[in-house]
Amino acid sequence: MKIILYALIALFFPVKAMCYNTADSLLKVLRSEIAKKAVYDRQKEEKLAALRNKLSNSIDKKDKYDATLALFEAYKDYRFDSTFHYVQQLINLSTLLHDGQKLAENRLRLGTTLITSGMFKETFDCLKATNSHLLNPEMKQSYYVLYSWAYSDLAKYNSDRFYAPQDQNKKFIYLDSAIALSKTGTFSRLILEAQRKPGAGPHPVYYYLKLLKRKLSAHEEAMVVTGLSRYRTGDEKIRLLAIAAITDIRTSTYRAQAMLDLGNALFEQGKISDAYYFLQQAMGQANKFGARLQRYQVARMLPVVAAKRDILAEQEQQRFVIYMVTVMVVAVIAGLISFIVFIQLKKVRAGERIILENNRLLAQKNQQLWEEGRIKEEYIGFFFGELSRHIVKLDKLKNNVQRKIKSGSTDDALRQLDNVNIQAERRELFHTFDRIFLKLFPDFVEAVNNMLPEEDQFKPKATGTLNTQLRIFALMRLGIDNNETIAAILEYTVSTVYTYRFRLRTRALVPADDFEQRIMGIQISGV
Repeated sequence: MKIILYALIALFFPVKAMCYNTADSLLKVLRSEIAKKAVYDRQKEEKLAALRNKLSNSIDKKDKYDATLALFEAYKDYRFDSTFHYVQQLINLSTLLHDGQKLAENRLRLGTTLITSGMFKETFDCLKATNSHLLNPEMKQSYYVLYSWAYSDLAKYNSDRFYAPQDQNKKFIYLDSAIALSKTGTFSRLILEAQRKPGAGPHPVYYYLKLLKRKLSAHEEAMVVTGLSRYRTGDEKIRLLAIAAITDIRTSTYRAQAMLDLGNALFEQGKISDAYYFLQQAMGQANKFGARLQRYQVARMLPVVAAKRDILAEQEQQRFVIYMVTVMVVAVIAGLISFIVFIQLKKVRAGERIILENNRLLAQKNQQLWEEGRIKEEYIGFFFGELSRHIVKLDKLKNNVQRKIKSGSTDDALRQLDNVNIQAERRELFHTFDRIFLKLFPDFVEAVNNMLPEEDQFKPKATGTLNTQLRIFALMRLGIDNNETIAAILEYTVSTVYTYRFRLRTRALVPADDFEQRIMGIQISGV
């Protein structure tokens, strides 16, 4: 019986192709699989229901025993309470069958079940009550492995300077006894040797790499890769643990360590948000299974990670406040400059209005940058560039005008102000907007046209550009839904914007109430 031996390491079945994926891509896959967790659990429940039905239809004691054993195996990584129930039934059936060997075997199963929930005393009581003389060599090996496992988890739980080293020492003593009962060169022998006390033999990586050279089953390969992850760092460690966690989700394995180890590893790398998310998932797994030790371990880490996350959020908020103050100072300075020019030279009022309008547009674009920056990262660079360019131009214009005014060349100052081509600036702004938007949404025009009859479909004048109506809906897709805001950005009246929106809703091939919702559903490139 290899159940206790294999329980030392998280059970999972990775697809070999996944081994070549990057850590970041595997984390995305893991998040996607977590979202489908209910689907996998439903499949698991269907299998369990079939096994329960088989048990209810069993009449013979032997058949009942086999059906109960199948249910125990199906529940052992899924639910502690159900696993405990069926292992108790196995013990009762072993007694009724008067089979001492089966009774000893099922006491080991009971011990395995108890240790998965962190019930150390009960596990040791169960081991003491097991008649080891009735066990064959393979069973006795599992007996020693369970002792080693129990002392290992007890050391993790105590985590002190006095008892933990003693527990660790006993762990290695029982592990050596298990190794002595295993055959040289076998998978179980090598996997156990990889767990030995440091310095007692070759480095554990030696055994894992040696095993990887063999032809292994998916399960055996998963065990080796999981063990290897404990001796890897950085993205390689994240990648291996992500593979394990993905398989845990797909197989509805809730008695698992991979998600907890993944959260801890991400925290060590400074990826606080990811660490907090996956530690929460680990807590959910522990709660669903009923694993007390894992719940304790996660409960110790979550407050630490949450505190770190709050600190980073506060720092980010401070940076935001500093940035907004800087923008406000720039806006105030620009306003003062405009006011001075207005007082000193009434003849340049037209130029002053242009400056004030530019300042208003810059502030508006800056605010829009922060509102949309959460979902449109490309636009951060765009608006920063526009802000910087206009401020530099404004500063240069201010210096030139002041210099010419101080020298008495007011006509030259007026001519320089007249040279400011607002329309050209706006065309360039729209061209840049179109380019960046279509980079994010290359299929936007096609998606809109698919919802319109052929005679109302849009055909932009040039590739990579949008027309006025498309820009209205592009702004909506970026989260700007207010007609007044859209009209201000595109310099149209509110009624014009409303008319464009209403006209397209009524002519669309889809229901009018769904048209703008489907516009919002157009996906960013790569999603």
